[in-house]
Amino acid sequence: MYRFKLYLTFTLLPLSFLLVFSGCEKTIEEDVIKPIEMMVGQKSAAAAQVAVSNVNNVRAALMRYPAVSPANEYPDDMDLYDYSTLREILADANLPADMTELMWDPAHGISYRSDGYTFTFEVRALSGDRETITATVNGVSKK
Repeated sequence: MYRFKLYLTFTLLPLSFLLVFSGCEKTIEEDVIKPIEMMVGQKSAAAAQVAVSNVNNVRAALMRYPAVSPANEYPDDMDLYDYSTLREILADANLPADMTELMWDPAHGISYRSDGYTFTFEVRALSGDRETITATVNGVSKK
């Protein structure tokens, strides 16, 4: 009888561990992995929103520019060709020294086109999707 109990204990114990851990696997996926994936997705979405907000702030500064420029026009696209010139031209926008603080992708850079009366300002968000954000006189859009 004692041998039977010992045998039963050694066969049921691994089986019980197997049942417990197979149930834990699903729980770990639901309680740990999925929330982490959701958090990463939210972080990427938040980074894209910050990038859009900062493009909107630069757009607002560009909209004010003709009021103070001598020719009452937007900056020419030959005058604004990188982030450092954008900071110089739009000094009142208080832009940070590094464009990554604005959640813009420095590898993509800034694309700016203007004929003096309209402008198109384009950057790429520093987020998981790397969305292109375009600002014009009419508003801001994401692609």
